[in-house]
Amino acid sequence: METLNIPEDQPIEAGLVSKAIESAQTKIEGFNFDARKHVLEYDDVMNQHRSLIYKKRQEILSGVSRDEVLELIKNQNIENAEELYNQKEKEMGAELMRQIEKFVMLNTLDTLWMNHLEDMEYLRDSVRLRAYGQRDPLVEYKNESQRLFKDLLFNFEAQVATIISKVQPQQNAVNQNIENSKLKIENSQSDRIGRNDPCPCGSGKKYKKCHGK
Repeated sequence: METLNIPEDQPIEAGLVSKAIESAQTKIEGFNFDARKHVLEYDDVMNQHRSLIYKKRQEILSGVSRDEVLELIKNQNIENAEELYNQKEKEMGAELMRQIEKFVMLNTLDTLWMNHLEDMEYLRDSVRLRAYGQRDPLVEYKNESQRLFKDLLFNFEAQVATIISKVQPQQNAVNQNIENSKLKIENSQSDRIGRNDPCPCGSGKKYKKCHGK
């Protein structure tokens, strides 16, 4: 512009320059279109996962039957699964058992889903590098995401089965705490109570023949 002494506000009308600018704009618009298209296709994959998880969550909230939970546990090849399950239900009662199952399933599903979101975000960033290896990032993303989602469902069933199989009746835990507290009290008192003194439990017996045995 300075060499040819052309004013800054004067438009450049050279055909070669105009065609070059038009060609660059067309390429950039094409790149942006492809980028937006890929973003939508990536989002479609996540939306499918999200819909399935929300559907499963709603089913749990609506109430999962006893038979469904028992079948889930039996599928994990836990030894004496049905016998252990029936015993727990008998000890805790059917109503409490259903509440525990719902809590465990919802908590497990929510935790795994949050982890899945992080894994999918990492996957989305990493597949872009595979284009350098002549592989389609979107195809790679779809294949890997399917594997991750299958892992999520597998881990959900495995973790739910393990947790429910190990859950203990709350009353047993309370009773154990009470017994532990009694033991601590008795141990602390045994240093101050003589063996021939009356037992502090109020039985009327000597300490050595009651709680001091």
